[in-house]
Amino acid sequence: MAPLGLPPGFRFRPTDEELVNYYLKRKINRLQIDLDIIPEVDLYKSEPWELAEKSFLTGRDPEWYFFGPRDRKYPNGLRTNRATRAGYWKSTGKDRPVSCRSRVIGMKKTLVYYLGRAPHGTRTSWVMHEYRIHDSESDDLTGGDSYALCRVFKKIAPAPAENSSASATAMETATYRRSCSPERPPAPPMRTTRGCSSSPRNVALAAVGQRRDRR
Repeated sequence: MAPLGLPPGFRFRPTDEELVNYYLKRKINRLQIDLDIIPEVDLYKSEPWELAEKSFLTGRDPEWYFFGPRDRKYPNGLRTNRATRAGYWKSTGKDRPVSCRSRVIGMKKTLVYYLGRAPHGTRTSWVMHEYRIHDSESDDLTGGDSYALCRVFKKIAPAPAENSSASATAMETATYRRSCSPERPPAPPMRTTRGCSSSPRNVALAAVGQRRDRR
């Protein structure tokens, strides 16, 4: 599938619930996903900075979504092998439940990428959120072990404080650029009302089609 080009102002920003209850659930249960927007990638065969070219979404948005094989284990143990060529992913904190109307539908694990080999690696700014579906939500005989859905992004350090004159100059420059940019109609709302259905409530891509129909 060719990368998707979204109009300026549009972002793919599904909630945790949408990622688990629609995208991951339908992937595991072998159901059709309305738009094939999340590729299947073995994340541990690539470094995090190489993943942008594997994403179906183009643009400057440094946040990517992938389906990947669930919990690759070492041959002689239960511990997960998350090593890449140049480093490894290490889990941090406790897994958090993903709920829908007080019902747990999945779990969310946070991992940080380290350069080098454990336990002496150097921590980086790369972060992965790994989503797993609850067994009760899967029709797969493996109990949902076939796939995980991962969000990968790089944390951006806050910019240093600017002095008043520099801030004023930056504001004037931003105002000038806005006044000289081509006018576009405002982007439609990204979401509908919240609920617990198994259909995506992130309607950014549907809005793209509506805008094209009006042309």
